[in-house]
Amino acid sequence: MASIIVNLNTAQISQLSSSTLARLTSADWAAFSTDQIQALTSQQVGSLGTAPFTYISTAQFSAFETRDLQAISSSSIRVLSTAQLAALDSVQIGALSSTQISALTTAQIAGLGSDDLNALTSAQFAALSTAQVASLTTHQINHLTTDDLNAFGSAQMAALS
Repeated sequence: MASIIVNLNTAQISQLSSSTLARLTSADWAAFSTDQIQALTSQQVGSLGTAPFTYISTAQFSAFETRDLQAISSSSIRVLSTAQLAALDSVQIGALSSTQISALTTAQIAGLGSDDLNALTSAQFAALSTAQVASLTTHQINHLTTDDLNAFGSAQMAALS
């Protein structure tokens, strides 16, 4: 099917059903251009299971629009590689919901850049678990703002030490 994917235009990609997307293989996902990734609707992205996110390259993943990133389920967020997350810019990271931020693994949190962390809102910081806060590196902690730190509860502050 990969040979079919490369020949679909963006309008056709946006019309693929959830069941069709669910049947795509790693080779099929690898065949998607960044324009085709951008053509996926939020509904399509939200319907994806975890497997497609393990197949998508960093270049493909960074092509997702913020509204599409917001449609990714918490279980799918957890399978993203640190490289995929690193490929996002701070606006894209900041657009993730508090629920999505709280679903990040400690390795994913530790892999975020200081610009990414500074793009988070107080609500997103408040959603971090103590384990996630404890996974912050010294470099990351040194670049947190006063507002970032003020969003932490007492248990999160204790996890910093």
